[in-house]
Amino acid sequence: MKSFPLFKLTDLPLLPVAGSWVDATPYALMFLLLLGAALAATRLRGRARQTVRRIVQAISAFVFIIFLHRCICMLRGWAFAMSLMGRNNVLAFGHACMFVVIIAIGMAFGRFFCGWICPLHLIQEGIAGLYHRRLGLASPRLRRVAGYLLAAGITVLLVWLAYLVRPGARFFSENVAAVWGLALLALIFFVVAHERWDARAKKLKYLSLAAWLALSLAGVFVTNPWCVLYGDELDYSSLVALLAVVSGGAVISLAWCRYLCPAGATLAVAAEVAALRVAAPGNCRCCGRCDLVCPTGALKEGNIDQSSCTYCGRCLEHCGFQWVWVRGADSSPGEVEQHA
Repeated sequence: MKSFPLFKLTDLPLLPVAGSWVDATPYALMFLLLLGAALAATRLRGRARQTVRRIVQAISAFVFIIFLHRCICMLRGWAFAMSLMGRNNVLAFGHACMFVVIIAIGMAFGRFFCGWICPLHLIQEGIAGLYHRRLGLASPRLRRVAGYLLAAGITVLLVWLAYLVRPGARFFSENVAAVWGLALLALIFFVVAHERWDARAKKLKYLSLAAWLALSLAGVFVTNPWCVLYGDELDYSSLVALLAVVSGGAVISLAWCRYLCPAGATLAVAAEVAALRVAAPGNCRCCGRCDLVCPTGALKEGNIDQSSCTYCGRCLEHCGFQWVWVRGADSSPGEVEQHA
């Protein structure tokens, strides 16, 4: 680990808990941002919704990347918290607080963290223009070749970078994030070649989550691609993973969120019991427009993959999609309250 030039505006807790390093400020701000995102998404319409989403994303990026001193390690923090529970509850709270608030909001309102707060989602959305340009190529064969060439160039550069910054020993345990990033690029090659497997490939995020948790519980210090953004130290493994995630999003929109994000898989499970959902119009004409609008490919001819939906709300301005409030976990599709 080597230090970045310090870019955090605070390096001490603003609201310390019991005089420790544990800070209640990130917990409170995350809760307020997520709750504000849920209210804005369901109350606003049209361009106003997307404008506010960008504002919330910008505030979140400033707060958690520039302003607050601590990193957000949701899954690894949960593993640490479980090991400390009952022995040091203050430190356990410090490790678990982000996990608790994000999962709690996810179980109530769905994956608002992904579509409104997460910095990787924001960065990938910014680079997705290259993906849409590739889709704009007239020939399917030409689109596939362009995807191959782009993915090949990115992979060569990332493998070279991973080789340059490799550690002297314990390659895997010290480079888990980089291994995940390079696995993402390999998966992108496969999906570009076999686009019909996109829906099945999305299920790999649950395998990614299981492996991530297993490594954390086994004592491996697992990092993820956003550690470079949320921390103030240079973890080379996370840097390689971040570049893989961002550049991979130019080949397939939000590829990390679709296929391998462990946090996304956790929130996808939580969203299964969420009361707020996106619902398709009753008179869907299967025109395919929504397929191009959704950045994670959660929509396919009017069908919705709730586990892939990041609640960005972009589809709500197209084809009559709406928010619906499910009245019970076992409600049928008709037992909902529509909310434009």
